[in-house]
Amino acid sequence: MDRARPADGANASSFVDPRGPYLIPLLLLAIARLLAWSQLPLASEDAYITLRYAQNLAAGHGLVYNLGEKVMGFTSPLWTVWCAVGSLLGDPVPWSRLTSVAADVVTLLCVGRLLERQAGRAAAWCFTFFFATWPYFSAVAVSGMEISLMLALLALAAATLERPGPAAGVALGLLALTRPEGVVAAFVLALGARRAHLLLGGAILLGGLLALAAYFGSPVPQSLIAKSSLYGTPGPWQGRFWWEWLVPFRLGPWTDIGDLNMMIPIAVVWAAALVPGVAVLARAPRSPLALAAAAGLVVWLGYGLLGVAYFYWYLALPLVGLTIVAATGLPRLTRGRALYATMMLSVVGTWTLARFLYLGRAEAENLSFARIAAELRQRAHSGESVMLEPSGIVGFQNPLRVVDEMGLVSPRVAARRRGGAGWYADIAAAERPDWLVVRRGVMTHGLAFAGRGAPFRDGAERDSLLARYRELPGQAGETADQTLILYQRR
Repeated sequence: MDRARPADGANASSFVDPRGPYLIPLLLLAIARLLAWSQLPLASEDAYITLRYAQNLAAGHGLVYNLGEKVMGFTSPLWTVWCAVGSLLGDPVPWSRLTSVAADVVTLLCVGRLLERQAGRAAAWCFTFFFATWPYFSAVAVSGMEISLMLALLALAAATLERPGPAAGVALGLLALTRPEGVVAAFVLALGARRAHLLLGGAILLGGLLALAAYFGSPVPQSLIAKSSLYGTPGPWQGRFWWEWLVPFRLGPWTDIGDLNMMIPIAVVWAAALVPGVAVLARAPRSPLALAAAAGLVVWLGYGLLGVAYFYWYLALPLVGLTIVAATGLPRLTRGRALYATMMLSVVGTWTLARFLYLGRAEAENLSFARIAAELRQRAHSGESVMLEPSGIVGFQNPLRVVDEMGLVSPRVAARRRGGAGWYADIAAAERPDWLVVRRGVMTHGLAFAGRGAPFRDGAERDSLLARYRELPGQAGETADQTLILYQRR
């Protein structure tokens, strides 16, 4: 790759030119997404929460998780409604995956075009190749989550900011309705928007917020409230995993976050490329490309400063922002083709490690969550209730009333957990669920699997609860603390 001059424009032939930054990356994107699709049979656990809302909406029950309970336990109104369309057509999981792959195509083309115009063809190649082939983006695309849609709307809004017409305004408004981070990204992009775009985007966002407030009583997702209160915001040092992978020396032991560990081999070059990349983008800070990068960086800085708990799909927007900056800077850092070739091989070679990470996650969820879901399908009856932490696939496959111990769809649980020890026993006593799904370590050691608050005040309280439930047979050999155990009310 040479250090190409910024392109003033691109005609249709550039998209089918094998030397251009679009055709080959698009083919690689299709191969990578299809490979991930074939290897990962399940969507992500959290995606099934949204999909249950979508199924209920499609079935005419309203935008609810438990029938009759209006709680906004999803984070993406736009994606939930979109998945409801897929539910009308059949299984929403393939629908979510197909449209996510299409959204990734939009992201690649829009961001690649912006980079080619402002930073040159080599910069566009850097982004499109990395976005197409880095295994993390493929895993996200087939996760069933709203992330690919959010990235596509970010890219589409940036690509149309300088054009007349409603496209940028619509994209900005919809972007703000994808996730809380989408609101931040939309406000950053709005710094370069036309007045008409701001008015249209603001009207779409306001209309969505008013509709959510009218239906749920508040436009703020309960999932956001529960996670922020139970995981907390411990600050930049506790949350240094968000940024220390870019630091050229270690600040402590290696993080156990596989998505970030995979990036460490290329982080030295990446960090160096950020310097000229920032310098180039700073020359035109209100350009669409600079604002698109800034949207991801602002979210990344927010995560890092607050110490936000890591969920793997949170990384996507910051990673796109960082990739835009690094792709801009790398051609100004080196002209050496050997370095480009080495980095390309490193990216492709990461698949040999990524398969263990993402297949491992999928197999773990299949062995635990899917197993419990199947057990409940065989044993539970309509109208019964279950108290559990993994409320995704279990709730998606079983029309039971769910008492969610993380509080994502059960606000009273999150409120009680903030009150301290004994929350599990108190909620179980108040709700009297027919079934309990709990990790063995919670019952063995009395420690919460995630979030604040000890489940029991003491061992006697735990024993009193267990006296009212029986452990289903066939689970005695499951001794690991993370193993999910199923209990039935006596």
